[in-house]
Amino acid sequence: MPKIGFLLRGVTGRITASLVVLVSLSILIAAGLGYIKLYEVTEDNSSVRIDRAARAAVALFTHELSSEFEAVRSEDGRPLAIRLKADTAETSLSFRDQHDALLKEIGGINQGAANLFRFNPETGGFDRFATTFRKPDGSMPPPMSIMPGHPAYAHLADGEVHLGEVPVMGRMRLAYLTPIVGPGNAIEGALAVDVGWADDLIVARTELRSEIGLATGVILLLVTSFGAVFMGRQLRPVRVLARYADDLADHPKDGDVPFRSNRDEFGTLALALERLVALKRRLARLAYTDEITGLGNRSRYLADLETAVAESHSGSSNWVLLHVDLDNFLQITEACGQINGDKLLAEVAGKIRHVAGDRARLARRAGDEFTILVDDRNTADEVAWLAENLLETLRQPVLLGCGVVHTTGSIGIVELKNHDDGAEKAHLNAELARRKARRDGGNQAVIFTSELNAEEQHRFELEDLLRSAIANQDLDIHFQPQINPKTRELCGLEALVRWTDPTRGPISPGEFIPVAEASGQIVELGNVVLELACAQAARWRGNGFDFKHISVNVSPIQLWQCNFLEIVRDTLKRHDLSGEDICIEITESVFVDNGEERIAAVLAGIRALGVRISLDDFGSGYSSLGYLNQLPFDQLKVDRCFITDIDQDVRKQKVLHGIVGLARGLGFQIVVEGTETIEEVAVAEEMGCDAVQGYYFARPAPALLIPDMVEKISQAADEPPALLSR
Repeated sequence: MPKIGFLLRGVTGRITASLVVLVSLSILIAAGLGYIKLYEVTEDNSSVRIDRAARAAVALFTHELSSEFEAVRSEDGRPLAIRLKADTAETSLSFRDQHDALLKEIGGINQGAANLFRFNPETGGFDRFATTFRKPDGSMPPPMSIMPGHPAYAHLADGEVHLGEVPVMGRMRLAYLTPIVGPGNAIEGALAVDVGWADDLIVARTELRSEIGLATGVILLLVTSFGAVFMGRQLRPVRVLARYADDLADHPKDGDVPFRSNRDEFGTLALALERLVALKRRLARLAYTDEITGLGNRSRYLADLETAVAESHSGSSNWVLLHVDLDNFLQITEACGQINGDKLLAEVAGKIRHVAGDRARLARRAGDEFTILVDDRNTADEVAWLAENLLETLRQPVLLGCGVVHTTGSIGIVELKNHDDGAEKAHLNAELARRKARRDGGNQAVIFTSELNAEEQHRFELEDLLRSAIANQDLDIHFQPQINPKTRELCGLEALVRWTDPTRGPISPGEFIPVAEASGQIVELGNVVLELACAQAARWRGNGFDFKHISVNVSPIQLWQCNFLEIVRDTLKRHDLSGEDICIEITESVFVDNGEERIAAVLAGIRALGVRISLDDFGSGYSSLGYLNQLPFDQLKVDRCFITDIDQDVRKQKVLHGIVGLARGLGFQIVVEGTETIEEVAVAEEMGCDAVQGYYFARPAPALLIPDMVEKISQAADEPPALLSR
C-alpha cells in the first residue's frame, strides 16, 4: 500500500494523472463532437426521410391513380397539393381496395403509416376512410377525424401542407399531410404519411449517447496504453457516415454504404442510410423512368431536350429530335387488350433502342409516342437513314398473346440547331411534323420546315372559321343529278356541301372536309348537311318537283354516333318527309375495325326508318362479298376509277361487267360516278347501269337551278348525245 501511494504521489502518478486528464479531455471532446455531428445528421435524416416519404407517396399515389389525380409541386419538387382532375371527389375519395393496396405499398416503402382523409363539409373535419393502421387482431381501427385543435387542421383547411409531429394513440408521429383539392382548389381531403414514432427516430442517437458514456468510462481505465488510438478508431465510422449522409443529401451515391456490415450502432446507422439510398434511387426511377418500356419518361425527355437545345445553340453538339408514334396502336389495343398493348410498347421500345444506338437519349412521352434525341447524325442523309431504318423496323410484325400484329409509324424530325425559340418550340415543331406524317397516311417521316408551320397555322385558322360556319349554318348545298343513261330521266340527286367564307371566298371541300375530320367537327358538319338536304327536299315536295331521293354522305364517325338514328328520324319528322326521300351513302371505310354484327345492327336501324342505303366508292376500299351478301344495301356506287377511259380499256369493261352482274344478282341498283364523256356514258348504258353521275350530264349546282337542269336533260333524250356536252 505504501508503495502504491508513493507511485501515485510521484512523477508516475502525476504523468499518469496528466495523461488521464489530457486523454479524458480528448476523449470527451471527440465524443462530444461525434455526438453533435450525429445529432445533426439524425435531425437531417429525419427531415430527409419525411421529405422523401412525402415525395414518394405523392408520386406513387398520382402515378397509380393518374386518371383521377395529379400532383402540384414546388420548384424543388416538394409536394404542395394533390389535385382532382375532375369533379369526382364522391368516387375518388371513397374507400376502394385499390386505395388500401396503394397505402400499404406507400407505408412499406416509407417504413411508416399512410392515411387518406376526406373533408366532411357538415362537420368541418377530415374523416379518415383508408389507413395502414390495424388493430392487434388485424381488423380496421375505429374511425377518426382531424378536427379543429389538431396540429394539422389549420394548414389543411387553408389548403396547405402540414409537416411536423401529430398525436396518435397518446404518442407523437413525424408526419407530412398533403391537401387534396378539387378542380376549383376547394379542399376535398388529405394524404398523410409518416416515418414512425417521433421518439423512435432518435433512439439510435440516445443509444449512442449511452454507449459513448460507457465506452468513455472503460477507455479512461486504459488511456495510459491505447486510449487515444482506440478512440480515434472507434469514432472513425461516425465521421465517415456523417460525410456520407451530407453527400447523399446533394448527390446520388453509387456502391454500398460503408460499415453496413458492422454489428454495432454504426452498422445500424449505415443500414438506415442504405434504406435512404434505396428510397432515393426508387424516387429517381419513378421521376425519370417509364415503367412499361424502361425508357425515360416525360420528365426525363423534357430535361434532356432542354440540355440538347442548349448544347445545339452553343455549337458543342448537333442534336436532332425525332417524335415517333404508331399509326394503328389504338386499333391494336382495342382488338388485343391493354396488356398486349403494353407488351407491344415494350417491343417497340426495344426496336427503337436497337436502331437509335446507345448514345441516343430515348423516352416514351405518353401513350404510343416515343422521342429520340441523337447527336451523332450530322447530315440530312444520316438523319434520313435513321428515320428510314426506324420505319422499316416498325413495319416488322410482332408476336403478341393475341397473335401476330403489324404496325407502322409516323415520324416528325427537327434539327435543334435551327430552333432559337427554346425547347418548347422545338417540341411543338416536332409534333407538327409528326402530325403531318400521320395526316398524309402514316408510315413515313417528315422534317419540320417553316412552310409546315405556315400550313399548320392555316389549318388552325380554317378550323376556327369552319367551326363558326357550322354553328351558324353558313354553308350551302349543291346537288348533282343521277341520270338514267338510257331514258335520260332523273333517278335521284346527291347533296354536296359547299362553303364560301366572307373573306376567303369559296373553299374547296377537299380542303375543309379533312380539317373537319381531323378536328372532330365532321359529325356536326354531317348533321348540318342532312338538315339542309331535308329542308330542300321539303321545299321541292311543296313545289311539286319530283326529286326521287336525295343522297347524303355520312362519315364513319357520324354513323357510329349513338344518337345517329334519332337525328335522322327527328330530321325526317321535322320536315314531314318519308324515309324513301333520303338515301344514306356510306363508304367502304366503315368496315375497317368494326365487326359485322355492329355494322348490320346500324344499317338495319337505318332501313327500319325506310331510308335507302348506298355503298359509295365501291371497289376502292375494304368491302368484301360477304358484306355485300349479308348487309341491307339498296345501291352500289361504282368508283370513277372504273369508268374513266373505259371505252379504251377492255380490262375495265370486264371489271364493270362483273360488278354489274354481281349487283344484279344481289338486287342492287348500280350508279356509276365520274362519267365525263359520251363514250363513258354509252358503255355504262350498254352494261345496263341504272344511273350515271358526272360532268357529262351536269355539274353540282344550287337547288334553284336543279329543276330546269333536270328538265333540259330529259327533253334532250331524243337528241344526239353529243349535244348534251355543249
